[in-house]
Amino acid sequence: MAALRAASIVALAVCGLVWLSAGPATAAPVDLTAAVCPEAPPGMQTFADDVTAWVKWGVLALIGIGAVISLGSILVGRIFSHPHASRYGAMGVAVVVMVAITYTVILVILDSITGSGCT
Repeated sequence: MAALRAASIVALAVCGLVWLSAGPATAAPVDLTAAVCPEAPPGMQTFADDVTAWVKWGVLALIGIGAVISLGSILVGRIFSHPHASRYGAMGVAVVVMVAITYTVILVILDSITGSGCT
């Protein structure tokens, strides 16, 4: 019964995708790219670059400090048999890793928005 149900769901999904992807034979592709490039107002680009660089290095420094403190908490918790310190340090390491991943994703998103040239 479960196999029949799964097969019918898959068949329905395939039929739906085929139906949705079928378009009129004369349909022309629509170009949705913007013809306007993002650019800073006159005189603002150097200031914007400086602020962006300071924020990038500040966040990078905070990530490094958080990693060192979290690893130190794990070490202190192991040396002095304090399980709470070790647990909080492990959670801190996990948070630092998630923040570092988010940091890189945000930088890629910002670069794609304000990158050089039109795409």
